[in-house]
Amino acid sequence: MSLSKLLLNQTTRRAALKGTIAVGSLSLAMRQKLSFAQDADSTPDDEDPQPEKFTAPQTLLVGGLDSRGPGEPENSDVLMLCRVDLDNKTLRVLNINRDLYLEIPGFGADKITRAYDYGASSDNGKFEAGAELMKATIEHNFFVPVDNVVVTTFQGFEDIVDAFGGVTVENPYEVVDYEYPTEDYGIETIDYPAGEVDLDGINALKFCRTRHQDGDPGRVMRQQIVLRQLLEDALAEFDDDSSLWSLVKKNRKLVRTDLTPAQQVAYTLAVPDFSNDDIQFSNLLDYMYSDYTAGGSWIYSGLWDQIPTYTQQFLDGEIDVPQDLPTS
Repeated sequence: MSLSKLLLNQTTRRAALKGTIAVGSLSLAMRQKLSFAQDADSTPDDEDPQPEKFTAPQTLLVGGLDSRGPGEPENSDVLMLCRVDLDNKTLRVLNINRDLYLEIPGFGADKITRAYDYGASSDNGKFEAGAELMKATIEHNFFVPVDNVVVTTFQGFEDIVDAFGGVTVENPYEVVDYEYPTEDYGIETIDYPAGEVDLDGINALKFCRTRHQDGDPGRVMRQQIVLRQLLEDALAEFDDDSSLWSLVKKNRKLVRTDLTPAQQVAYTLAVPDFSNDDIQFSNLLDYMYSDYTAGGSWIYSGLWDQIPTYTQQFLDGEIDVPQDLPTS
């Protein structure tokens, strides 16, 4: 990459960083409000275990899977590394771009989006194997141990938003995509005007996924908008622990996780103690640049001499990031 191109990329990333620090498609809201659900039927719905008492902040990896059917790859379209401190009531979320190129232990260099599928496919599609490889990939490259994994699918995200009765967001500028990818690998046109926008589950997913107009920074920003609003809605609509836990139990099968039932209860009951002021979002836009593999595939290459340090400092609360959103 030429020096001029690198400088241009750095300038573009810094400009885009303002107001686009966020997370993506899905999962923080699910993890906070709905998604602390055990995979399948491991916990009967009529049992309410005692919440676990965490003795230290926990690190969770939250993902949204592009899962379209049996035999299809399950790539993580969204990936977020989260540090949850229930004692101090803080949450810090680092968005990790799906196209970031790194070493996936046992499988070689590839985009991080492939880690879950490599693991799950190696063991008959089991979530546990996918989750373990996701953890190993983060620890190997970022030097951050991960305590637990929470993932959902596109359909799961839609259903979670619908469980809230949809979500109404304040869209900072009109977003038009003439080539939004459909589930059957076709395209369609979507258009979300500036201002207040009502989104059901399907449109919330589209709003969070589209990036043709403004790239990954815009997509991450929209994910942040939706997730922050879902938290506001949860705090406003569920004014007691029992109603929130009932919502979690009802929707537990929308999420795959290795959180124990006791951990799920602990996180759920802690939600009313949080507010959007307690949440910090960031990303790695300043630490990546557009690149290509030897085979010609487009990727994000990372500045790996800086990424682990930034990640640790951000998660530890040593770095604060502006949280304002763009207006145009």
